[in-house]
Amino acid sequence: MLSSVIFFITAALGFLCTAFIFGEHKNREHSLINKYLIIIIAVNAVRFLFHGISQAYPEIEISKLVTMIDVSIIMLMPCYFLYFQDIVYENKFKMGSLLHFIVPFLLGSVYIIKFFSNSGTTYLLEKLFFSVGVLFYLIYATIVFVMLYKYVWTRKTDIKAVQKQNELIKNWSMFLYFSLFVILLIRVITSIVSNEPGSFNNDYFWLVGIVWMGIFVKIILTPKILYGYNFLNKTIDAFTENVVLSSVWLIEGTVLPITSERDKKIEEKMSSLLIQYIHQIEELSFHTPAFRNPDLTLNDISDALKIPYSHINYIVKYHCNESFTDYKKIVRIHDATKLLQGGYLDNQKVESLAAVVGFSSYNTFIIAFKNITGLTTQEYARRF
Repeated sequence: MLSSVIFFITAALGFLCTAFIFGEHKNREHSLINKYLIIIIAVNAVRFLFHGISQAYPEIEISKLVTMIDVSIIMLMPCYFLYFQDIVYENKFKMGSLLHFIVPFLLGSVYIIKFFSNSGTTYLLEKLFFSVGVLFYLIYATIVFVMLYKYVWTRKTDIKAVQKQNELIKNWSMFLYFSLFVILLIRVITSIVSNEPGSFNNDYFWLVGIVWMGIFVKIILTPKILYGYNFLNKTIDAFTENVVLSSVWLIEGTVLPITSERDKKIEEKMSSLLIQYIHQIEELSFHTPAFRNPDLTLNDISDALKIPYSHINYIVKYHCNESFTDYKKIVRIHDATKLLQGGYLDNQKVESLAAVVGFSSYNTFIIAFKNITGLTTQEYARRF
């Protein structure tokens, strides 16, 4: 049957996706490996595998096991919420998060016990479970929608490198959220059109499999959605010999067309030195206190690196996606986050932090910090 093929393909993609996430985390220290996303993917992969086996090999009696797996899916509802919450805050695991699983665990346990006891109330229990499950889903969907709309979908920044990451996470979270909503609609509509509304109907469950195929493929093809909002800082912290801020620097081609004969001559000299010079600029930016100087200029960078000013100016003009002012903000805000992680605000004020990292204006620092991190300094400090 076509539906069993869809189930097997979806399961295979789910297992591949799980392995991919682990591999991405192993290869890139700055990737965000999210436990809730892994649980969601792995459980659904197992679910579609057993649905495929059940349909392809009906002689194998596993219908009760399939039902038990389907019922346990209610445990994933809090996982969706906690995953989206982690996208926003990237919190460490807290025992309090387990409270979200109490209601679905009790609900699922009661249903499974009644189901295996062959009670005469199983039919009514299934309708009750279905109704409560949909209500539970809608409650979490509403909470998640408010959270995503407030902290993800309307998030603003003037920094181009951060804009790119914000847009990536916005698109991914919208894609995942509305995909999950489509899955709910499929389950509700197929239940209504069946002869037994308010109960599980797996005749069209293959439609759910197709939606999950899209989710799995999206993750595999777009690994950066796993990095989270703190991608910029994580990338800097995972410093290597290569250019780190690939979203800031343009290696192939130029930001502006080169029309000046003088700049064209510099371009010829820079062809073999560009990556080396950019790496030196990044080393100066993130491994020295040079950018704490509020009056820092390109001349200062030229003097510190012993690189001709014309070359530094050429790089910033033609190979930097940010203005020099915005690049300084990125560097200084990263510096500020490191100080906050070290407990700077335990004994100092935010005004002092702004001055230390090189901002001449407190208000400019506050705006830049919120633009780049999406949080206030106090909110960021509370993470640690």
